[in-house]
Amino acid sequence: MRFIFPQNGDCINANDGLPLKVLVEAPADGDIYVGGVKAEFSDGVWSTTVPISAYKTTLTAENRKNGDNCAVTLLKFADPVGKFRLSSDDNILFLQDITKNQDKYTSIFDNPYLALYKKAHDLYGACIHLNLFYEYIPDEKYFAAHPDYFNLSMMTDKFKSEFEANSDWLKLAFHSNAEFPDKPYKFATAEQITEDFLKIRREIVRFAGESSTTNSTTVHFGAANREVVRALHALGLRSLTGYFRRNAKGEPSVSYYFEDERLEHIGSRDFWYDESEDMIFAQIDLVLNEKTYSDVMEALPRIADDPHRGGFISLMIHEQYFHPDYRRHLPDFEARVLDSCAFLHKRGYIGEHISNITK
Repeated sequence: MRFIFPQNGDCINANDGLPLKVLVEAPADGDIYVGGVKAEFSDGVWSTTVPISAYKTTLTAENRKNGDNCAVTLLKFADPVGKFRLSSDDNILFLQDITKNQDKYTSIFDNPYLALYKKAHDLYGACIHLNLFYEYIPDEKYFAAHPDYFNLSMMTDKFKSEFEANSDWLKLAFHSNAEFPDKPYKFATAEQITEDFLKIRREIVRFAGESSTTNSTTVHFGAANREVVRALHALGLRSLTGYFRRNAKGEPSVSYYFEDERLEHIGSRDFWYDESEDMIFAQIDLVLNEKTYSDVMEALPRIADDPHRGGFISLMIHEQYFHPDYRRHLPDFEARVLDSCAFLHKRGYIGEHISNITK
């Protein structure tokens, strides 16, 4: 006896249908009730509809003939459908630029990278989430025109009030200590992730204010063991974003500690809840720097039309592709950001932060 839909950990929204149509696999000669509502047998499955109103619900299916039962835990967010956000990983160079030019800039938006995101917000209502490195270690193989070392403790606090004034749509968060090594938290300890998280968060609060922080992030490479995720939960994080898919070799990609059959299911949903760690995992629907511009714009309608992926749409890009001296610079970086946000805005999507969706 098992639930076919919903599955344990599913985060339900209006696209799933409310009241919720529940499908259960159980013996055809049973007497099945779900949440106290009698189910009917048809086409090899038991089905019924049940109301879901609470933020967290444990739904039980029982066979009143023999006492067999099974249960799933579900979350229901207030209003996630028709919302979107844009996040960016690997951020630090824009802060170096603001610090370097603090005597010339009158605003953080004099920095061209942040100016682009403000344009996306002003034109299309985008909410922007930037995940930060603690330090930038120069390497001319990657950045020919960025020769100077920089870390967040060097960031000017001159513009703190401006960060605070824009913190309703612009959030800053922990990502990792630095770009290398790859997958730094796959085999890390709670002590290591705690140290890295706290030093980044301390600096964000210093130069951008508490209101610029958030309880959601993407860990660098989206690889983290359960000990690390528990530590992040203890530090106040409530959601982690990733790809939840397999790469060409069949290996999990940006999927934290998930490796089994749940991976594909998590990747098919906007949000999924791991009750064992009390952590919400959110799908990044499209990485804007992974594909060609045409591929990006062709993928957006497919995602928006998917009832389980198109409720809340999460776009992502990486800062380094913005900079002309980066070896894989994208000259159409701005078009990818603005045109994808414009498409969602035209579809009626409204900018929102994951932290506001999942609370």
